[in-house]
Amino acid sequence: QVAGMPERISHLTQHLKDHPKDFSTRRGLVALVNKRRRLLNYLFREDEQRYVDIVGALGVRHRVPGAIASKEDKYGRFPGQKNTKGKSKNKK
Repeated sequence: QVAGMPERISHLTQHLKDHPKDFSTRRGLVALVNKRRRLLNYLFREDEQRYVDIVGALGVRHRVPGAIASKEDKYGRFPGQKNTKGKSKNKK
C-alpha cells in the first residue's frame, strides 16, 4: 500500500502548485500523507528491517515515533525564564 503512494502524492503536489486554491485536493493530499505516516508507523512497530528497506527504496522522509521527551530534554537547551510570580511590575 505504501509503495503506490509517492506517485499519487507527487501528482497531487504538482496539481496544488498549479492550483493553489484547490482546497479539496489539499485535503486529500493531507489525508494521503497521514495515511502513509500511519502505515509506516505500523510497519516500524511490526518489522523494523522491512521499514528501513521500504523507506530507503522509496526515498521518503519519515520520523518514527519515539519515546515522549521529558520537559528537560525538550527545553533544556534554552535559558530559564525569570520568576516573576508575586512580584509587582510597577514598584515605586
